[in-house]
Amino acid sequence: EPSETGYSVDLRSEPGETGDIVIKQTFRLDKNLAAMSWAYENPKDNTKIFAARNENKILLEGQDKGKPIRKTFNINELPWNQSFNLGLERFVLSPDKTMLFWAIGTKGPGNMKITKFKVKKQGIETISIRGQEVEAVHVTISLTGLLSMFWTGHYWYRKSDGRFLRYKGKSGPGSGLTIMESISDTD
Repeated sequence: EPSETGYSVDLRSEPGETGDIVIKQTFRLDKNLAAMSWAYENPKDNTKIFAARNENKILLEGQDKGKPIRKTFNINELPWNQSFNLGLERFVLSPDKTMLFWAIGTKGPGNMKITKFKVKKQGIETISIRGQEVEAVHVTISLTGLLSMFWTGHYWYRKSDGRFLRYKGKSGPGSGLTIMESISDTD
């Protein structure tokens, strides 16, 4: 949804086996699709947090796995991109080959920590989405520095407008392959 300062986005995960919504997220994005605030709720983990950016600081507070949490992250002018399938449209459409950004982890060793990520264009590919062949920009997103060996995700965005199409990767060592695809294309 458009807003005065940019966009408001609500995401809900698919219902789990019990029919309950697994994860709820609300993003407030600026006009460049960088995060200004983020609400995250995972009832299964007893986690409900809110984070907001004020210049070069992000304040995160709430409850993480049932315990109170309050952290301030000092960052620089790089964008905060909390949802990789939402905030990279402009980068994908730009002539830039790489970009750095910040994100807050929600599981594993990076849980409730700020981390710098690098996104790098790999090239143009034709992929099949919902039975249609689509030209897509393939990018990889990884942690920066030595941490890059621990996680890399592959993302595809439509070449014509930068819309997210597909993610493929593992969420950590020993985990299975995860594939996420766009199932509709409504504006």
